[in-house]
Amino acid sequence: MATKRTAKKASAKKAGAKKAPSKKGITIRCQNWRAVLDTMPPGTPTLTVTGVCYTPTPGYRIKLVPAIPQGINPLILILKKVVAKLPGVWPQKVTKHDVRYTKKTKTKYTNVTILPDGKTIKVQIVS
Repeated sequence: MATKRTAKKASAKKAGAKKAPSKKGITIRCQNWRAVLDTMPPGTPTLTVTGVCYTPTPGYRIKLVPAIPQGINPLILILKKVVAKLPGVWPQKVTKHDVRYTKKTKTKYTNVTILPDGKTIKVQIVS
């Protein structure tokens, strides 16, 4: 015995109906995150955060910016991954993007958290 729900599904299939596109948007995969605090003289120590992201087309730019507000622990830097879609039509080709953030700082950060992924990486100190 068919219910109303299965009857609707069956009639939609017969009419050639398609599923609506996902509202989640694009899939961007990031990996190989690394944070290095270079305290070698001369000059102010420099924190560098690097990683690799993959987008479904070359029509995207990715950058890291400091999150506002920062968290309650001043030794953990929180960065936000910002993805910008470029105008135009782009070929469907998975594209690698090297992502880098550099900051001169006297703060000896212990960790960096990247949002919205929630990935936390330990800072490697080079002295």
